[in-house]
Amino acid sequence: MSLLKKNKIKIYPIFLPNAGCRTRCVFCNQYIMTGEKTPNLKFVENINIDETIDEIAFYGGTFTGLPKETIIKLLSIKPDIPKRISTRPDCVNDEIIGLLKQMNVKVIELGIESLDDEVLNVSKRGYNSEDAINAVKLINNQFLLIAHLMVGLPQDNKEKDLDTIKNLLNIGVKIFRIHPTIVFKNTELERMFLSGEYEPISLEDAVDIVSEMVMLVEANGGQVVRIGYHIPESQKKFIVAGPYHPSFGDMVRSRIVRKIIEKLDVKSVEYNKKYEAWFNSHGNKFLSVYRKIVDEDRITFDGIDYKVAIERYLTSK
Repeated sequence: MSLLKKNKIKIYPIFLPNAGCRTRCVFCNQYIMTGEKTPNLKFVENINIDETIDEIAFYGGTFTGLPKETIIKLLSIKPDIPKRISTRPDCVNDEIIGLLKQMNVKVIELGIESLDDEVLNVSKRGYNSEDAINAVKLINNQFLLIAHLMVGLPQDNKEKDLDTIKNLLNIGVKIFRIHPTIVFKNTELERMFLSGEYEPISLEDAVDIVSEMVMLVEANGGQVVRIGYHIPESQKKFIVAGPYHPSFGDMVRSRIVRKIIEKLDVKSVEYNKKYEAWFNSHGNKFLSVYRKIVDEDRITFDGIDYKVAIERYLTSK
């Protein structure tokens, strides 16, 4: 068992902020969020990419919302190197799927964000839950699918977030990225926040909700490959409000550990040193539990495997 990413592949990232987007979601301004500018197509085509790269990734924007000729040109860069793209549910159809398969796309990161129609509508996502489910079904058996989810969107709540995770797990989604909603400058969400129409979720509530979502995923054999939102240091000055914390992922992992220990009345834990921060930071250092560091890559609670402990926690609620 390993809860930390291993065997990292070498990815060459190409950022296409807001490229191909047909709508502007209330929370989004990718130029400010990433600090990246959309590169000229000629520049991208002439990028010198090391042959040892395992994957070329097109991040940001809606890749399949780009003109077909642009999609083909971008995917023709180093055709032998597998590609990863980011898109949204309403920009996926049989024709696009066929093209992506032909062009060596292996991974699709799908910005679902929520399966609650009210949340999607108020957030101006431009699609509904049925569109998202149909997109998952189109993608899931033909590519590695990574579902992006957000907590704390307008009209969102814990029940809706947990229902979203459960429904996606039920239709076969196994890999997720989850992060809280942050209010950035020059977004519709900033206007809503300043006018009192929107109240950001607190850091405490965000950690609580995401910890429950992660446990549901891992109890069902899934994986959360990223928890929290990476914001470049240069862009942090554009954060207006919201539960941003640079160690959000560790906070969530620490909360999971604490919930299990307290709910199951755990007396002793064993863990590999690489998980030490989860047991000794964010308030966990003072938990009354015996701790032992082991060489094996594992976590146990009173001798119970991590996954089994999560299952017991969830069924004991």
